[in-house]
Amino acid sequence: MPTYDQKSLKKLIDRRHPDYKDSVAHWEFLESCYRGGRDWFDKHIFKYIKEGDDEFGQRVERAYRFNHSREIVDLVNKYIFKAQVVRNTDDAPEQVRQFWKNATRNKRDIEHFMRQLSNRSSTFGRIWVVVDNNKPGDAKTVAEEKELGARTYAYFVSPLHVLDMSYDEEGELNWILIHEVDRDDEDPLESTGGAIERYRLWTREDWTLFKMDGKKVELEGSGTHNLGIVPVFNVDHVETDDPYTAPSLIGDIAYLDRAVANYLSNLDAIIQDQTFSQLAMPAQGMLPGDDGYTKLVEMGTKRIFTYDGEGGSKPFFIAPDPKQAELIIGAIRQIINEIYHSVGMAGERTKQDNAMGIDNSSGVAKAYDFERVNALLTSKADSLDRAESKLIELVCLWNNVEAPEEDLVKYADNFDVRSLTDEFDVAERLALIDAPDSVRREQMQALVEKLFPRLSEALKKKMKEEIQNWPEKPVEIPTPSSLFDGEEEEESDPTADGQADQEAA
Repeated sequence: MPTYDQKSLKKLIDRRHPDYKDSVAHWEFLESCYRGGRDWFDKHIFKYIKEGDDEFGQRVERAYRFNHSREIVDLVNKYIFKAQVVRNTDDAPEQVRQFWKNATRNKRDIEHFMRQLSNRSSTFGRIWVVVDNNKPGDAKTVAEEKELGARTYAYFVSPLHVLDMSYDEEGELNWILIHEVDRDDEDPLESTGGAIERYRLWTREDWTLFKMDGKKVELEGSGTHNLGIVPVFNVDHVETDDPYTAPSLIGDIAYLDRAVANYLSNLDAIIQDQTFSQLAMPAQGMLPGDDGYTKLVEMGTKRIFTYDGEGGSKPFFIAPDPKQAELIIGAIRQIINEIYHSVGMAGERTKQDNAMGIDNSSGVAKAYDFERVNALLTSKADSLDRAESKLIELVCLWNNVEAPEEDLVKYADNFDVRSLTDEFDVAERLALIDAPDSVRREQMQALVEKLFPRLSEALKKKMKEEIQNWPEKPVEIPTPSSLFDGEEEEESDPTADGQADQEAA
């Protein structure tokens, strides 16, 4: 292990990749929009012109919000995992099967872990996954490792905690620096309960852990893994060649979501002012020095307008123009409509929520919405598919087993709404119209994928070979006429036979 002095350690900890400072505020905003909570309103509800501090504080307390950012992310997750994820347990090594059962540090399975990766990558655009193990160094055999509970696990890191990294010419990581925050809470009596900041440096051969102790950086631990690669990889919402960031699903939606919340808060203020109109009254008759005058001036800065009523005007109430509320409501509906149309999910909104109502959409418009969301889900599924392949590769490296050549995991390629029953119906109709054999074979392959999603590669290959010779041509059954070698039997003429008999006599 290399030696570090305090100067080099502090320089390492202070390092940030080129896009970190430009993106950290955006990442924090996206995460806060997804999480929501009452603290969100304190940061993202804006004061409008000529609004006092007291009125603004009360408006923030009354603020409400439907979390469209979370709704979009959760809907995509729901659609992705509604289609079955196929994992080939027959051809998978034992270590991979054990990892699928206990994929995380708290022993959650791979399905739960991948749902988290999908959710977080949709929120941030890019997250990072670390594959590690807890194998003790003194264990020499596999049996000893099992006795000690050794296993391989994975966990994800948000881009806010990935401080810097380096790539080689082929785009593979040379090293990566990760910020870890722990809590001193092991002992209920002696622990401080405070946060402990650590910095973990992963390289292709080893790892090093540093801890901040005041202004001093201490080396807390280190070890070698000898994997030949850094056991950390990124998972993107949309695949990109950018080495540091990737586009988020809610990168633009979160800002529209914030605009809706602010418009709703402004609408709430209009409703409050409309319900509790402000009093305007003449100030005559209240002389300076009177208690009534002092109280009126005090109230006039909050709830009452005073004016010169020398012409005999009567007090009256004033309220905002209702047309302002109609304008805000129209803007809110349009923004919400754009939020869901941008990802092809307009059908998820009810008729009352949409600006124009989903029933007014044409069939062509709905088809384009389906194609948009289908392309989004397919791209997302490809990203998760590659992430699972990388997980399998690293798990095999940690356990010194050869990774399988064939893909063990398969996400859906198409997120259409046709069920297995629909596929059988299509197959029956193709047979009735005597469709070409090539068409029926292609449809039968799609049916087999849905009917038997967990087949081993050998059996799946055998089925595909049999489908190539299907449907078999019917065997022609010989008819009686074909027994005469193609010569048709002549019909007998009774008249001709009688004439022949007479000639013979």
